[in-house]
Amino acid sequence: MTSLTAGVAIITYNGLKYLPQQLDSIVAQSRPVSHIVISDDRSTDGTWEYLQTWAQQATIPVKLIRNDEQLGLIRNFEQAIGAVEADIIFSSDQDDVWLPDKVALLAAVFERHPDVLLVHTDATLVDSDGADMGKTLLGELELSESERDAIRSGRAFEVYCRRNLVTGATAAFRASLLALARPLPATMYHDAWLALLAAATGKVQMLETPTIHYRQHGSNLVGVKKHGMVAKMRHLWWSMNAPRPLSQIVDHLISWRADVHTRLAAHPGVAHSHVALATEALAFARRRRSLPRNRLRRLHAVLRDTGDYKRFSNAAWSDAFRDIVNK
Repeated sequence: MTSLTAGVAIITYNGLKYLPQQLDSIVAQSRPVSHIVISDDRSTDGTWEYLQTWAQQATIPVKLIRNDEQLGLIRNFEQAIGAVEADIIFSSDQDDVWLPDKVALLAAVFERHPDVLLVHTDATLVDSDGADMGKTLLGELELSESERDAIRSGRAFEVYCRRNLVTGATAAFRASLLALARPLPATMYHDAWLALLAAATGKVQMLETPTIHYRQHGSNLVGVKKHGMVAKMRHLWWSMNAPRPLSQIVDHLISWRADVHTRLAAHPGVAHSHVALATEALAFARRRRSLPRNRLRRLHAVLRDTGDYKRFSNAAWSDAFRDIVNK
C-alpha cells in the first residue's frame, strides 16, 4: 500500500480568538501532515502577527501567504489549496478543533482505495466555548437512509445534485482533483463544488465518525441549523415573503448548476450518465424559472414535475408549494 503525503490548507480572516486551538490540534495529529499553508485575507485583529510568530516556532513546515487585497472566501481558498504540495489536501477552518486521529483515518481511506477522490466525515457540534452541544453535523443535516445507501453504493453524485452534505472542515481530497476543479466558480461554496466533481469523476466516501469539533457561534460564515416542523413552516412563510424574490433564488440555482454542467461536459473522464443527470438538474431549474404566471397552469406544471422536485430539490414539498403560490 502506497504511503501518501498530506498537507493542510487554512484560510484566515480575523480569526485570532479560536485560531490557536485549531492550529494546536493540527500539529498534534497522530499522523503528522507534511506541511501547512495558511492564506490570510487581510486580517485586522492580530491574526497575521500571531501567525508570523507561530510559524517560526511550529514543528511542521508552514507557508504563510498575506493577500495584498482581500480576495474573499472562494478566491482565498483557491489560493491556499493551490499552494499545498501533497498527495492529499485537507481543508481547515480557523475556529474548529481536529480530533487526534483525523489525518490518519482519512489518509488510510485514500491509501486503501485509489479510486476515492474525496472523503468527508461527521463532526461533533460544540458551542462558542467548545462545549459539546450533544449534536452531530450529519444528524443536524437529517441525513436519510436512502442518502446513506446511495453514497455507500457509489451513487453520491445523485445525492449531491440535490443537496450538499460535505463540510470542508471535515473533508480531504486528492490533489489530482484540482486539475478539474480549478478555477473555482463564484456561484457555490468550494466544498459543494469539490464534492460534486469528485463524485462525478471518481468515488466519494462518507465516514459517520466525527473527526472535528465543529464550532457554532455568531461569527460563523456557514453554520448548521436543524429545523423542527414549526421552524420549517416559519421558514417557508418567510421565504414566501422575503425581500429576495423567488426568481433570484432560482436564478442562483441555475447559475451553479450551469457551472457544474459546463465543467463536467467538457471533461472526457466523466461518465455519460453523470453528464446526463447534470443536464436534467439544470433543465429542471430552468423550468422552475419559466413557470407560467397563470396560477392553474403553474399548478399543473409543478404537479407534472413532482418526480424532479424529489430528485433535484433539497426540500421538495416546500419548493413545489412556493413555486405554485409565487409568480
